[in-house]
Amino acid sequence: MKSLTRIQNFISLMCLTTVLLLAGCNTTPINSTNEPSSAPANHQKEVEPDPTLPKDLPTPIIQTASGISVPAVQSSYCWGSKCADYVGGITMLEGTTPTPVLAGEKVTIEMDIPIPPDNVMMYEYVGDQTREISSQDGTFHLPQEAGIYYYGAFINWSSKEDQQVSLGSTSFAFSVQIKETN
Repeated sequence: MKSLTRIQNFISLMCLTTVLLLAGCNTTPINSTNEPSSAPANHQKEVEPDPTLPKDLPTPIIQTASGISVPAVQSSYCWGSKCADYVGGITMLEGTTPTPVLAGEKVTIEMDIPIPPDNVMMYEYVGDQTREISSQDGTFHLPQEAGIYYYGAFINWSSKEDQQVSLGSTSFAFSVQIKETN
């Protein structure tokens, strides 16, 4: 039940972020005239973008302890001035081939930028269920049992001045196939 609440909170946060970002893209004044609206009182903090964050959306680098690279499928993100909303979960992985991996192996997810993210949330998709999995900053262990496993991640970077202000976020999905060991 706790996991379901976290997932609902995550989905609500993503929807709210998307709505707020899209609302900021509207060039028509709210007063529905062609006259420019008066400048609002400045009640919000101006957040300067972090100059150390790259302009391009970072790419996940997913690797097992034995050196197997696992490709990811890009999902929803907000980076710079661009946001994209994709269908989530296991649907993202339709038509992809799971990467063969070893049972119980340690998997590490890193982003291809020098700035570490502030938050990494990992999920496993089982049927139509999503459950958060325990990870240490994007590192987790695969199951011991043979089978195909589907995973997702949500990663974000926050302002150093205000942790409630997101500088960027990305999510992606990937799948692995654990073979039976002889």
